[in-house]
Amino acid sequence: MNHKSGSPEQPSCVLLCGKTELLDYETLKQIAQYYNVVVSGERINRDIYRRKLTRKIHIYNEDPTSENFKKIAYAYSPDVIWYFSGFADGGDGLDNESRKIERLIECCVANEVQKLIIISSINSLNYTPLTEQKMIIGKEFASPRSFDCAKMEELVSFNAGRGQIRTVIVRAPYISGRISRNNYLSSIFATMMDNGAVSFPYNEKQMIDFFSLRDLCELLISITEETMDSTGEYTVLSGYQTTYGEFGSMLKGLDATVKLEYDRPAVYDLVLNKEREAQRVRESYGFIAADNVLDGLDEAYREYSRNVVKKSALKEKLGKFLTLVSDNTLKFAELIILFIAVQYLLKYTSDSVYFKYIDLRLFFVVILGMTHGMHIGILAGVLECISLVLVYRQTGVNGMMLFYNVDYWLPFAIYLMTGAITGYITTAKNQKISFMEQETAALQDKYMFLNNVYMSVIDNKEEYKRQILGYQDSFGKIFEAVEKLDSSVPADIFMNGVNTLERILNNRSIAIYTMDEWQKYLRLVACSREMMARLTNSVSIDDFRIIYDEILDKGTWKNTDFAPGLPMYAYGIVEDGKVRLMICLFEAGPEQMGLYYMNLFTILCSLIRVSFIRALEYQQAIEDEKYYRDTEVLIPSFFEDELNSQRKMAEAGVASYILLQIEESDVTSFNDSLKGLIRHSDIAGAGYDGNYYLLLTQTNRDIVGIVGKRLTEHEIKYTVVEGM
Repeated sequence: MNHKSGSPEQPSCVLLCGKTELLDYETLKQIAQYYNVVVSGERINRDIYRRKLTRKIHIYNEDPTSENFKKIAYAYSPDVIWYFSGFADGGDGLDNESRKIERLIECCVANEVQKLIIISSINSLNYTPLTEQKMIIGKEFASPRSFDCAKMEELVSFNAGRGQIRTVIVRAPYISGRISRNNYLSSIFATMMDNGAVSFPYNEKQMIDFFSLRDLCELLISITEETMDSTGEYTVLSGYQTTYGEFGSMLKGLDATVKLEYDRPAVYDLVLNKEREAQRVRESYGFIAADNVLDGLDEAYREYSRNVVKKSALKEKLGKFLTLVSDNTLKFAELIILFIAVQYLLKYTSDSVYFKYIDLRLFFVVILGMTHGMHIGILAGVLECISLVLVYRQTGVNGMMLFYNVDYWLPFAIYLMTGAITGYITTAKNQKISFMEQETAALQDKYMFLNNVYMSVIDNKEEYKRQILGYQDSFGKIFEAVEKLDSSVPADIFMNGVNTLERILNNRSIAIYTMDEWQKYLRLVACSREMMARLTNSVSIDDFRIIYDEILDKGTWKNTDFAPGLPMYAYGIVEDGKVRLMICLFEAGPEQMGLYYMNLFTILCSLIRVSFIRALEYQQAIEDEKYYRDTEVLIPSFFEDELNSQRKMAEAGVASYILLQIEESDVTSFNDSLKGLIRHSDIAGAGYDGNYYLLLTQTNRDIVGIVGKRLTEHEIKYTVVEGM
């Protein structure tokens, strides 16, 4: 796949963090062809350190909760951040991952990151929907891992929405890249090599899929370069899925002695339309998976055996040992080992003419003092003084002679002074460097503080400028809003109302609901394009009870307690003591929580209220004209107006609809057959062609099946005409 590079509108730097051990050197080289790459994670693939890195690749061992990570992000100012969650590649999550995600999104907001890409797992879709009266009321997840993964994605969406960060969540199956000890496939190979039993926590008929790291990298680059997309969630599969049982047979083909264990009798399928999801990814980012990991399973196993298992374990054991001992312990170990070596050399060089003018004891003191500072230097001098005393005793010089003969004092004084002086020089140098680092950090903190103050001043200036211009142009904006909302068709008011609120409020989380006569359910009639996949078409008023009770009296409700699941603002259009329409704004940034913004929201909703009430009064006035006598079936002219309004809303992305043609002979039987079977928001009407139609508003492919089943049960024949 060819990607754009070098364009000033395209990202120039990406920051990779999270579960970075999944990345290998070849992958970083692939990314570095297009961007400057900054990798910051607690664990880095050791293969990367053994390679010569290019100037476009930078490696750091910091996680998002550390202060150094903030400095790294501030220094490089990445345009896009890739976060590999702990659940990627079938993992169980990182330690304290919730806090890491919160700090990462705060960092994105502070550094004005264009886009945040989260690499998650398809495990979050591994559940069975729990339904009651054909409505989903919960989810039964296949495992705690699936539950935790789903909650992690919800946390990302919530925090990113509050911070107004464009976020793309990519769910991927097991990830297979260059063979190492860091991915799921390699852990299976390791178990096989250790003659252990390979245990799968699923039924052998459960599906399993592997996605190549190269394909994943291609997709992430495509998402990074796409500037016209919006916040969304995508699921990618390789297209070469198999079952755990078939995968186990492949492993048996590699090693006939391997033991396989399966768990859980139930089979969970992903709650996903795979063909439709693949089409979404293809249409949004032009991506099609190319690699079939399982085709090269035998080659991967041989490579693992050759490059990983045959490595000597001595280096690993030494590394583990070094992590257990402290820095001071290592210093004393070096002191003792080098002291023994010097004593051994003195034994064989003391009688040599070549070493007559070389003092190995003094050399030992200088080396230790210059390397480890004053304390170790003095201790080295003391050890050599003891060594010299033992040599004097072997030559017949006792303690009394050493104490009273000043001539013997000079070597002892030199050793101790040399250790103290050289050690002092090193210690002073280290302390000076430490002080300079602290001073630099303090200056950097001051600089960042002043820069933040400066940026805040700039932001305030732009905000004041926007408000001034807004006030100067307020009459023009109000006139434009009134003009757009001037319609006698409620559907047109809904569509133009969403567009007007989005444009003036600078917000893309608008939703408009109608309420039934019994004040029990809210029906979604129009919403922002970004909210289409996130909102349900029907909401029980019990879920919005706190809002309902307040808008009956005050009109506008504000979520000052930040109650989860509720909008940030809500406005009710009340007539005859009943709520007819509810306008909601689900997400609001910190700057949109002020009184000015709330008043602006109320004013615009009031304009929609005036237009909606006027449209209702008009519709009531022509009630007898638009319906066939004694029926609720629209005549062709009015039905065509409603259908055209729904088409416009669907094209604008604020609503969806499905048009059904009903096979009935006359209007009376058509009207009687639909009584009690359709929602109050659905519309029945006759067309100019003489046929009868049912217009299902805010309905998609999934819901039409439920409606179709209900019609079929009552022996009503229908044909889907539009909307699928």
